[in-house]
Formats: sequence, C-alpha cells, structure tokens
Amino acid sequence: MVLHVQAYYILRFQVNLRIKMNISAQIQFIPLHATEPMAQVDTAIKLIENSGLTYEVGPFGTSVEGPKIQVQSLIDQLLSLNTCEEFLLNVQYHIGENRLSNEEKVAKFR
Repeated sequence: MVLHVQAYYILRFQVNLRIKMNISAQIQFIPLHATEPMAQVDTAIKLIENSGLTYEVGPFGTSVEGPKIQVQSLIDQLLSLNTCEEFLLNVQYHIGENRLSNEEKVAKFR
C-alpha cells in the first residue's frame, strides 16, 4: 500500500512539473478572404498582448513564452476568434527542460 501511495505522489509531481513547465511557441495568424486582414491580425496580437506571456511580434509571426498551460490557453482563444470567416493558425512549439529561452536564441544577433 505504501509503495502505491509513493508511486501516486511521484506521478502527480511529474504531471505538475509538465503543466508548470515553460515552453516557447511561434504563432502565425493568417486571415483568409478578409477585406481588412491587418485588422484581424491586430485582434490576434491584442489577445497575445493580454495573455500575460512574454512575447515578441515579428513580421511573419509572434513568439511567445511562458507556462505550458497559459500558452495552450492562448492557442485555444486564438482558435475561437470569430473576427473572420476563415483563417490559418500556424503554431510551432519548442518544448524541453534544457531549451533556450526566446531571448537566448536571438541574443547574438542583437
């Protein structure tokens, strides 16, 4: 019984670590068939700005970084946008305990 309880708490600790783990993502929101596509992009960027995540807007997408659960929540909010009939949402994730932060990835070029 004690072994089962210990295994449960070890598993629970590992799951909590995965939830709290920081990740990076590159997000590209592309409105299709929109009369004012940049207004739609601005709406997506406003969501990112209000997410509480560290972010940097670029010409072809926005990089975000923070707790995995917050990044996932942001992606869900972007998927629920109803500012245009159709859009593409491209997301690239960088996950790992030894990953470089977004700032570290570009530091030598700044």
